[in-house]
Amino acid sequence: MAYLIGLDGGGTKTIGLIADRAGNCLGRVTGSATNYHLVGLDQTESTLKSIVTDLLNQINLQIADCQSACFGLAGVGRPDDHQRVLHICHKIGLPARFLLTHDAEIALVAGTGTREGIIAISGTGSIVYGRNRQGKAARTGGWGHLLGDEGSGYDIGLRGLRAVVRMADGRQASTLLMPEILTQISLTSPDQLVKWISRADKSQIAQLANSVFQAAQAGDLTAQEIINHASRELALSIQTVIQQLALPLSAQIVLSGGVFQNQASFVKSMQDHFLHRKVKLVAEEPAYGAILIAQQLAVPNG
Repeated sequence: MAYLIGLDGGGTKTIGLIADRAGNCLGRVTGSATNYHLVGLDQTESTLKSIVTDLLNQINLQIADCQSACFGLAGVGRPDDHQRVLHICHKIGLPARFLLTHDAEIALVAGTGTREGIIAISGTGSIVYGRNRQGKAARTGGWGHLLGDEGSGYDIGLRGLRAVVRMADGRQASTLLMPEILTQISLTSPDQLVKWISRADKSQIAQLANSVFQAAQAGDLTAQEIINHASRELALSIQTVIQQLALPLSAQIVLSGGVFQNQASFVKSMQDHFLHRKVKLVAEEPAYGAILIAQQLAVPNG
């Protein structure tokens, strides 16, 4: 029997699946981040190799038993980045039928079952990616936390922190947002934020989006504006991709990533922006989209 491997790697964690030729999942492994822009090429290689090894060991297989594999990783959407990561993938030792693509591609396949439509990802980072029936692709975002990531958990968390320091200065009125954020990171005073932020990584800042959503749901106007800004930015990205690809109203918009998965109100906001289109949360985890692509790769000339 031939087996398939699919990986979904992001800025916070990496999910690996192993499945039989029919697409039935037989094993699952969770590892650390594999966005090489955040953790470096060496750590990315080590994590990918460890996940593949653990998947094979779960059902006592060798890599020779696997017919194909697909990795969907954050940070490989541009040609130079793709080549760097493809090189380390080849070093790991993978099936000859192998595809390295970005995490948005596999999330789109997981959400639609095809490669047509739009995927909007809001997790630690953010990106919007689409493909039309003719195979033309377009993307917006994915520029990283220093240049973009609008509408991501990091963007929301950082805007929350900036609002807190403005409140601490008296540049704006204090609201519930301040104690929500300070409590989440176990601080008693905004003065402690300078030390905390100097040691915090991207994922820790992104996790503060939870506090912003909690404050917004409690009626905090500052938090609500942060959430609304994030929603508008993602909607603008989606609309831009729709226009670039001339997508018909029948094309689906699927939503993925931890922010959408954990915040139903954020999903609703996207649906409100696109009332005449089908907007839904991805039902299958993105890693399964990698399995579906691997399944296609396993078919000779398919």
